[in-house]
Amino acid sequence: MRSYAKLLLLLLIPMALVVGYALSSLEIGSGDVMLEKADLSGVKRLFPMLFAESDETLPPSSASIVPIDTIAPTDTLAPADTILQDSLPIPPKEDSPKEIKVHKPDLKKYRIMIFGDSMLEWLAKRLCDYTLENGYDLSSIIWYSSSTKLWATTDTLQYFLDRIQPDYVMLCLGGNELFVRDLSKREKYIDTIVKRIGDRPFVWIGPPNWKKDTGINDLILQRVGDGRFFDSRELELDRAEDNMHPTRSAAALWMDTIAVWLSSSKARHPLKMDRPTQSRRRVYHQYMLRPPQ
Repeated sequence: MRSYAKLLLLLLIPMALVVGYALSSLEIGSGDVMLEKADLSGVKRLFPMLFAESDETLPPSSASIVPIDTIAPTDTLAPADTILQDSLPIPPKEDSPKEIKVHKPDLKKYRIMIFGDSMLEWLAKRLCDYTLENGYDLSSIIWYSSSTKLWATTDTLQYFLDRIQPDYVMLCLGGNELFVRDLSKREKYIDTIVKRIGDRPFVWIGPPNWKKDTGINDLILQRVGDGRFFDSRELELDRAEDNMHPTRSAAALWMDTIAVWLSSSKARHPLKMDRPTQSRRRVYHQYMLRPPQ
């Protein structure tokens, strides 16, 4: 009996170390080689009570900022009819939110800001490889289950534009609106987002469709114009367990394809995007937001 207890203890100790490292904000590595964190998405779905998230709120949008390692990469997109409610109020402005930064890059570099829904999770990580290779500073804002409506009817976007002061803006939105029918309303939301970005150069990365959409991609292209919309719907990408989000390797391939387009004459505002030549520690600002309840 004691031998079984010892064996169980020997198994539990390394498991506890792996889980502890995955949940912590620490990163272990040597030089440019970093120890990857374990994906606890399956454990979180089975035992959600063990992974309670913070109730801290972000005043400009009533959305919480949570640590980078607390949300699984394959967090599924919420059905459009559950997140796109016309009754969502515009929250009042309050004091500056309590921030959680992952890293502290040199803000004197050319600043790129990318924002959008959960499709950014792995896409932004590969984008960071490009920004490090080409000398840019990257800030990524992921608002889970978000839509053009949420970004247009709250002041979250304006808050981060004012805070980061980007020189170039990228966004990836539309994945939660592939099957909406109220396209006339989406037109207004898209125009509001573009207006807030202002005269900054930007590119809208279309959602990587897993099924044929009802018109959101064509609408975005129509509103932002050629050269400012990267059409992702025809890409053949491997999908995660939810059959919607690209896998980590597929998201890297997606970003590689975007980078080729961005550095070509097809982009209205081409960007130097030399392909990463070495593996480095990823260094960028990342914010993760939960939708308002």
